[in-house]
Amino acid sequence: MQPTPSLDAGLSAELRERLEALDLWQNVRELRDNGYTIIQDPVAHALTDRVRTAVQRLAAVSEGRNAGRRAGLLLGRDAVFPEAVTVPKLLALVEYLLGRGALLSQLIGTVRRAPIEGLALHADNSWFPAPFPSWEIMCTACWVTDDFTRENGATLIIPGTHKHKHHPPREVRESLDGAIAIEAPPGSIALWDGSVWHGSYPRQTDGERVVLHMTYTRIGMQPIDDYSHLDDAWLADKDPQLRGLLGRDLFFHSTTERNGSTDFDLLMNTYRLVHGPQGY
Repeated sequence: MQPTPSLDAGLSAELRERLEALDLWQNVRELRDNGYTIIQDPVAHALTDRVRTAVQRLAAVSEGRNAGRRAGLLLGRDAVFPEAVTVPKLLALVEYLLGRGALLSQLIGTVRRAPIEGLALHADNSWFPAPFPSWEIMCTACWVTDDFTRENGATLIIPGTHKHKHHPPREVRESLDGAIAIEAPPGSIALWDGSVWHGSYPRQTDGERVVLHMTYTRIGMQPIDDYSHLDDAWLADKDPQLRGLLGRDLFFHSTTERNGSTDFDLLMNTYRLVHGPQGY
C-alpha cells in the first residue's frame, strides 16, 4: 500500500499560509482522500440569494433546447458573477488543485424541476482519454442555492474514484455502486476535481434546483497562437486536417447568451474525437 501523501506536499509557503488563515486544511484532506469537499465561506452565503435570482432571470430568456433551464456566458451578465467566481476559500482550493494561474473555463447556471432524469455518471475530464495524469487538469464548483438532498436532485458522487485516473466503466455507470448524495444547505459550494466520478439524482420534489456551475482549468490548457482571423474561406483549399489542428469543429467557445450552453452537435463531435465512435 502506498503511503498517504502529506497535505502540504509540494505547496508553496504562500499557499500554505492562505490555507491556514482560511481554515481549509480539512477541505484539503477531503479533496485528497475523497475527491470532493463542501466549502462554507461567509462571502458565499452573503451572495447566495443574488446568485439564485440572477440564474433564474437569465435562464428564463434562454432559447431552444435550454429555454428556461440553462443560462451561459454569465460573467458579464450580472454584477454578482464576478464576485461569485472569486470567493476567497474557493480560489485557495482551486489553486491547491490546479496550481497558480488557474483559468475560469466555464460559468453556467442551471434550473432543474421535477420530473427530470438524473445526470449520468462521468468524470469532468471528458475531453481527455485515460489514463488521466497524476496532477489534476480541472475542477468544478457547484454553488448550492437550495437544499442539496437526494430527493431534490443533488449531485451524486463516488468518493475516492479520483484515484483511479480513468473514466467510470460501464458497469459502474449502470450500478452506481458506492454513490452517495452531496448534501449541503444553501450558500455551500461543492467542489470536486476533474477525475472523480459523479452525476446527479433525479429531482423528486416540487420547486427548483438552481445551481451556479463554475469550472476552472490549468493555465496550460490552451493554444499559444490565435488564428481566429483565418476564416473558412482561407481554409477551403487547405488540407482538411488543418481544421482539426485549429479546433474549428470543437464545441469550445460555442456558448452564446441566447443558447445558454455550448453547441450540442459540436460537443458530440468533440466527444467522438477524444473517445472514438463507441465512447469510453
